[in-house]
Amino acid sequence: MKNIFKLLSLVLFLTTASAQAGILVEPIIGLNFNHKLEGNGADFKGIGGAWGGRLGYQNYGFQLGLDYLSSSTDMDDSDLKNNFKSQDWAAFVGFEFPILVRVYAGYIFSSNGDVKLKSGGKAKLEGGSGTKIGIGFTGLPFVDINVEYRRGTYDDVKLGGMKGKDMDFSATMISLSLPLNL
Repeated sequence: MKNIFKLLSLVLFLTTASAQAGILVEPIIGLNFNHKLEGNGADFKGIGGAWGGRLGYQNYGFQLGLDYLSSSTDMDDSDLKNNFKSQDWAAFVGFEFPILVRVYAGYIFSSNGDVKLKSGGKAKLEGGSGTKIGIGFTGLPFVDINVEYRRGTYDDVKLGGMKGKDMDFSATMISLSLPLNL
């Protein structure tokens, strides 16, 4: 939590450094497809919704900030009782070209998830980290259409009362976002 406040303080400080700069606020809603969890003898795949946003700094097309994404994915497996829920925090950098395209990349520094199993247990996945990369079409008024791929590993996996091995995650997301430059 301390790191989040440091990053936000840096963003606010940099915002005051240039009259051409602005704060980027960008709500996001999307659809995860081909969402995978692999490891511990499991191979889960699914599709589901996601929502979140970006908060950052933008200057002459360059973007820097913090990204949050919450996903709820229905996994296609008979062992799962409910869907898989996850939350990702990432630092991102990006560039918006004047030709209606934006590219961005991020480092997922915190990812957590949980799911209930049909056997009555619960799986908690914590300590996740990874990367994300995306491209967006910025030609529509007020709305961007984005395609994003993210991949990483959960280091702390608890299956019921037992500790499991690492699990890998990956997902492709199509999203709509509303980038606001204040």
